[in-house]
Amino acid sequence: MSGLLRNVLWALCVLIWVGCASHGMPRWRYFQGELTGQGYMRVESGFALSSAWTSGPYNVTTSSPVIGVDIEGREVVYFGTVDGELVALNAENGNERWRRSFATESKSASIISAPAVSRGGDIYIVSNHRQADGGFKSTLHKIDEFSRIRWSYAFADNGFTSGAPKILKWGEDTLVFIYVTVVVDRDPQGTLLAFRDNGKAVELLDRKALGHCQWDSAELQARKADVFDAFSAMWDFASEFSSGIDKDVTQLSNGFVDPTVAVFTTRKLPLIAIADNLCSIGAFEWHDDLSIVWHEFHPFEKHSSTVLLPNGMMVFGRQNGTVIAHDMETGIKLWSHDAGQPVLATPAAAPESYLFLVARDYIEVLDQQDGGLIYNDRSPRKSRLPGPTYASPVVTKNCVYVSTSAMLTFSYDLSTRSQDTNFRGNGMASPALGNNGAIYAVSADGFIHKYLGHK
Repeated sequence: MSGLLRNVLWALCVLIWVGCASHGMPRWRYFQGELTGQGYMRVESGFALSSAWTSGPYNVTTSSPVIGVDIEGREVVYFGTVDGELVALNAENGNERWRRSFATESKSASIISAPAVSRGGDIYIVSNHRQADGGFKSTLHKIDEFSRIRWSYAFADNGFTSGAPKILKWGEDTLVFIYVTVVVDRDPQGTLLAFRDNGKAVELLDRKALGHCQWDSAELQARKADVFDAFSAMWDFASEFSSGIDKDVTQLSNGFVDPTVAVFTTRKLPLIAIADNLCSIGAFEWHDDLSIVWHEFHPFEKHSSTVLLPNGMMVFGRQNGTVIAHDMETGIKLWSHDAGQPVLATPAAAPESYLFLVARDYIEVLDQQDGGLIYNDRSPRKSRLPGPTYASPVVTKNCVYVSTSAMLTFSYDLSTRSQDTNFRGNGMASPALGNNGAIYAVSADGFIHKYLGHK
């Protein structure tokens, strides 16, 4: 066989493998699964009654696991630790594949947010460190599946974020969208950044302010010091490895992690939406740069990450217990629901009309169209949880999972429920779903638990 023919055959094999691997790639590559953050996977699954394996312990608190696929098509679970390590586990047995530290001899690091995984298998993660002056600074990294750092980008203007990136393949470009708080003229302001991943280097394509927060104004009713105090509270809570569920979770209300952007691609141009924790709610679209679609002010309220629904709604929760739906294209407020308790978990949506909402120690089922409680006969679909949590629910075709003081599984109507009381969640890290319906969850003692996905 000639060398040329051998090379051609090898190239064809590679193309066939890439096509198969891409076809079978799991969708839970981001915080809350897909780009839209719906927290849903179209797969049948069973009740999470006992762990198939546990791995750890690791110093993990708020970094929710995500799932990639290796060169042989096997699932890999990724998450970050508060001592600055990105960890990769074999999904089949929980064995550690590798860990990559972002700390140095002179600088500690912490990973607070979830990683993101591209369709090519690269992992994107944000490391954070506290500066000598008490401020905070974040760096975005790209790591390949073998743990090698391909590039790092330190955000300018003391940019800090505890939210996660989203990765979009758009035409020939690999784009990275992330929300960051920057300090301009000593004022903290929310900013959306757009990058192009050029392989071994990264290029900042655009940077757009979400709005301009007028600190110390009567309208905002907040001081810039409140922002930095909130950063400190979040840092102290999330960066200390301990049993988070044993803490007074009301601490989370004033120092919770930044929301993660949601990206909607079922339109001519991608739409990127976020409700931040400073003063802005809005949406941008991408066409070689970022342009604002709509913007709305809010007076320094804490928000969950946004979910974008197929029906065109942008839905998020608030610290004050309200859940709000906007039209993602116009910003028109469509409905509001009062859950009565802080909603800092991202709502999860099934393709039908259901919206699953965790409000501290309740789970509720809402109608996506009007935000009203779903009723079964005369009873609202609402159930008390055995403990408080701000971890987001995740949904399959037939089950809803919630990580709290036990691992809970619900039917859609909440009438059937099971729990694994041997599991104790930390109240912050949300579960992940494998493409076979397996559930991966972080316990308060730092162990990663796998529950088999078959019914």
